Amino acid sequence: MFECPGCGYPTHCSAEHWAADKSRHSEQCGYLRESNEDEHDLRSGRTLREFEFPSAQLAEVVVNFKSWDTFLYTRSFTNVGSARAMRHVSKVLTYPVTIGATLHQYSPFTLGSGLTPEGLKSMTALRTTIKEHELARSEKELQMQQTPLRIFILGARAEAMLPPHLYLQLSYLLPSSSMMVYFVGPESIPTADETRSTIAVSPRLALKYHKGYFHDVIWNFAPFDPFTDVFFLFSPGLGHPKGRAGWQPTIEKLLETKCPIFATGFHQADMDNDVAALTEDFGGVMDWLLKPQGNPFASLKRDFGIRNLSEWAIANWGIYGFRGKRYEVQRK
Repeated sequence: MFECPGCGYPTHCSAEHWAADKSRHSEQCGYLRESNEDEHDLRSGRTLREFEFPSAQLAEVVVNFKSWDTFLYTRSFTNVGSARAMRHVSKVLTYPVTIGATLHQYSPFTLGSGLTPEGLKSMTALRTTIKEHELARSEKELQMQQTPLRIFILGARAEAMLPPHLYLQLSYLLPSSSMMVYFVGPESIPTADETRSTIAVSPRLALKYHKGYFHDVIWNFAPFDPFTDVFFLFSPGLGHPKGRAGWQPTIEKLLETKCPIFATGFHQADMDNDVAALTEDFGGVMDWLLKPQGNPFASLKRDFGIRNLSEWAIANWGIYGFRGKRYEVQRK
């Protein structure tokens, strides 16, 4: 019932309780104020120049994936001139750029920074296909190869609601590759009467939406190929008490594909919880591809739970990767 004069959120039931709790609340007041001001700025009616994104990358310019700063600079994002603009842009681009940074040949995830030998094998397979696309001598030859990259985003929510043109930024990072991005999950399409749809964003990029659980609709996508298919689970909550059992049938099917799977977490505790659940439930039948670590392309904006302002999350704060264990024939 009482809005804090510092952050503008209704944080306490009365002015007296706010005053008594002021020292503790001050730990989060600054973050809440920043979040409040960001939301007001987005709805202020000003021209949001920071959302005027660049188009295709020049062939002679190499993208630097060390951080948001180097990425935006080498991709010529000339209108991002403030910390607030950085938060706005990173909030929407964290999904396509995290995918692109993982697949790109100049990825920040290398053997020296968390990628395992098994992870290198999986990424080499995908990058072999990407290299074949780069070596195609013509558009006709590329189409004849019929080996587009298939990127599956499971449990899709916010990432499926983004304006489709934002995923062109992923396409610009791999300009020679044809890509199909599949959003799969019960919340991937907001309308109740539609179960699937397709949007052709460009001649080399299509977005496909499938409403339902992956393990129920898997036959729409099978068979799978580790050279062309990759899975992303953005903040899935694999270890959350309300979601763990529901994810298990999907993880079982994913591990059978032998394709790389990358997942993210809201913060350290969220990621650790998911990793512990994966290890406990599937540790004997999976290999780690990318050790859990911070994601250089996490959103720079904190989101707060409106029912509990002490709870916060950062989209794609951390990232890790795994896949089904490859079994070799053994002689008795």
